[in-house]
Amino acid sequence: MRPLNAQIRLENLRHNYRTLKNIHGGKLLAVVKADAYGHGAVRCAHALADLADGFAVASVEEAVQLREHGIENPILLLEGVFEAKEYEQVDRLRLWPAVCSQWQLEALLHHTWQQPVKVWLKMDSGMHRAGFFPHNYAAAYTALKQNQNVDSIVKFSHFACADEADNAMTEMQLEAFDLGCEGLEG
Repeated sequence: MRPLNAQIRLENLRHNYRTLKNIHGGKLLAVVKADAYGHGAVRCAHALADLADGFAVASVEEAVQLREHGIENPILLLEGVFEAKEYEQVDRLRLWPAVCSQWQLEALLHHTWQQPVKVWLKMDSGMHRAGFFPHNYAAAYTALKQNQNVDSIVKFSHFACADEADNAMTEMQLEAFDLGCEGLEG
């Protein structure tokens, strides 16, 4: 097997980010999990730091690496924490945790926060990897909304087939998401 050599031209990365942000018309996080998919999370984050609304990583360890290398932008933990004690680092490093399960929700609510936290509440709208099912979503949202330490809540999901333009699964997931979010702010 021949080795793979991927070259990342950082100016092209910046151009692509600007293009996607313009197409989207709003805020956009740069996903740099898994070492920016093997392209170097720190160097990619530095290249985008003045443009990016924030970064998304998979774990606290990945977020720590970015903070240790001077990245001050908001950082989302896409999978949330893997242990309750990680909320200490989330708090200290001003990270945005995803809440994808009941135990993460309970641990977050029981943590003694030093500063208000922005929470990303994940719904399992059909991918079946992580998140609250639509019929349980409002209860999790309400528990967060009632907590004085929660600054704001972002509702999100993960589409299983979003890169397949004609796949009906995406429309089904959008309907499930809308149904699960019915009546919730934001």
